[in-house]
Amino acid sequence: MSDEVNSSVQEFLDQLDDDSNSPEQVFSKNVKDYENDLYKKWFKSKSQSGFLSIRPWFQGMKFKIDIGKTSSDGKLISHTNLYVDAIDFAAYLRCIVLNTASIIYPANDYLGIPTSEGFASYGGAKIDGKPISRIFKAHHWKNGDVVDSNSYVWKTGHFAARVSPTGAFIPDMKSPLSTDSIKVTRQDISSISYLLDLSLNSYAANNQTWYEV
Repeated sequence: MSDEVNSSVQEFLDQLDDDSNSPEQVFSKNVKDYENDLYKKWFKSKSQSGFLSIRPWFQGMKFKIDIGKTSSDGKLISHTNLYVDAIDFAAYLRCIVLNTASIIYPANDYLGIPTSEGFASYGGAKIDGKPISRIFKAHHWKNGDVVDSNSYVWKTGHFAARVSPTGAFIPDMKSPLSTDSIKVTRQDISSISYLLDLSLNSYAANNQTWYEV
């Protein structure tokens, strides 16, 4: 890839990470913006290292998920963040904890979910006039044809897109702009689910009009 193309891709990714492109900016600066991560985990294996972070954005009833890779000396190589619906995502994780996810969330070829206990979230935004699709997917970890039912892969991706007449962002899966993934264990999900439930209960208890968001 040429230096010019590399420069253009990096410039685009910098724009995606710019807080001015975040949905939080449409709200008053007096509103709490949850600067601290609710959950953050660093991982390191023989082949790679990185992190997973989750942060509430309750003004829009969403969770921000950020997955990244780091070099052996701890420098950031890449990261891809997006927003998922807070209720849908928390319900999915709770179903895993309660061992009901295999029934409620079956495999779905149409959504690109190859195993049961999977979840997909599609969204998008226009950045500098260009439509960008943002996709989150989770399903059982697979090594070839072998499925590990006690571990999951979480994926975040930004793709070039087109906007349909209904306003939906249709991704061009052959034009990825940024993708990252991480292995998450069933034990990890138990902790994450508990934290998400606590944060949602706290928000609802302290905001009588939460349902009007």
